[in-house]
Amino acid sequence: MLYIGTTQAACRLHLSVQRVRKLAIDGRIEGAYKENGHWQFPVSSDGMPKISRKNKGPKGRWRIRKQEIMTFIHVIQTILRYNRDNKTQYPVIAVKMGGHSFLCNEVRIPGVGRLIYDPEHQKNCGATLWFEIDPDIPLQMNSFIEVL
Repeated sequence: MLYIGTTQAACRLHLSVQRVRKLAIDGRIEGAYKENGHWQFPVSSDGMPKISRKNKGPKGRWRIRKQEIMTFIHVIQTILRYNRDNKTQYPVIAVKMGGHSFLCNEVRIPGVGRLIYDPEHQKNCGATLWFEIDPDIPLQMNSFIEVL
């Protein structure tokens, strides 16, 4: 069974993180449990956590079906330049899911790879931001020149 964290559950249900935590504490999210101080929520076959009403308050306004919200990953060049010029390590990767934005230094995409910002361990070419792809993923390249 697949489990997701509080932030992902909040995004999928279109609720605040605090509301999801309150529902979990009240035992209204089926199968939710706390592990190492973090809530884990099982998702059904449609990718959504199941919330039981238990005759509490008015009808909930959470989403019943998983909403198809595109996720975008951006590199914030102004912060990247600032970090380079001032020897700082502020997060430069922005992940945007619907109306939510998160800043981070690493994004893992399961089954594909990960996008990493690490100025302490630059690549031989001097890159501080790179994408590592699992070797089993086939690549399609158009109009390329092989660099030796």
